[in-house]
Amino acid sequence: MKRTLMLSLFLTPLLLSACGTEDAPSDTSQSENVTTTTKDEWQRVGSDETVSHIHGAGFWQDDERLVIATHAGLMEYREDGWYTLPTNRHDYMGFEVVEDGFYASGHPDRRTDFKNPLGVMHGKNHGAVLESRSLEGEADFHYMSAGYATGTLYVYLEEATSELEPGFYRSIDGGKSFEPMQVQGIEEAQVAGIVADATDAERVFLYGPSDILVSNDSGDSFEPLVEAEQVVTVGADEGQLAYVRQTDGSFEGVRFNLDDESTETFNLPELQADVVPIELAVNKERMLLVTSDNSVYEFTDGEWEMRLDKGELN
Repeated sequence: MKRTLMLSLFLTPLLLSACGTEDAPSDTSQSENVTTTTKDEWQRVGSDETVSHIHGAGFWQDDERLVIATHAGLMEYREDGWYTLPTNRHDYMGFEVVEDGFYASGHPDRRTDFKNPLGVMHGKNHGAVLESRSLEGEADFHYMSAGYATGTLYVYLEEATSELEPGFYRSIDGGKSFEPMQVQGIEEAQVAGIVADATDAERVFLYGPSDILVSNDSGDSFEPLVEAEQVVTVGADEGQLAYVRQTDGSFEGVRFNLDDESTETFNLPELQADVVPIELAVNKERMLLVTSDNSVYEFTDGEWEMRLDKGELN
């Protein structure tokens, strides 16, 4: 499949979690291009609320609480349940936790002054501080990945902006500027997602229904890393990848050691027949799995625990 045709099918599995451009629920937060909160203003979410359209997941840097990016802002899980931030309740896309905060794109809460789409945003303090880095009002990056320790961004731009044509780009300055990736070696590939290496700024991965490709030159050339496997989602941590593959109608997890290319399989939580894994985050031995029915599972102490059941907060 040539690249021009491949792009029409681009990122097929992750489209399960993408939504349209409708406005996110409103709030009364400060509506500036940099918003700040100085204390813990996270609020317990009521059991009558539901969660839809999860667009990213990870673990916060300091307290290691799990966090998800939703159609109505960020939510984090604490011992007594789910909490949400009443400010910056944007429809986040391409959400990725990094060492100094997070990166995201998407669509703004209509009660704020952010332009639609958000372009590249950098957040700090668990989302209380949000800064526009570039392309606000021009780009919505559904497919964006950032290296946890490096902050290097790798993105796919679906629609042209005033200065950029559609295609693959990288940013080495935290999303303030972008340069094109040459992406040689992907001409016959079907690409479903892009993942930045956690610690190597020049290493980036593309994955899809037949393989995982790796680039060690910032995305200019790719070669096979994992072949003949139907990969549906991938997460990166220092020295390793974790991914979910589909085999004979069922799903299996794999940890891939990037130093010696050894692998170790792991079981996934039991999923219904029509449910697909769409997000996988890794933090050492812990993992976070999001599925297409808006369920969230955490792997800790050697077993999976359900944190959100089909979007229901009970």
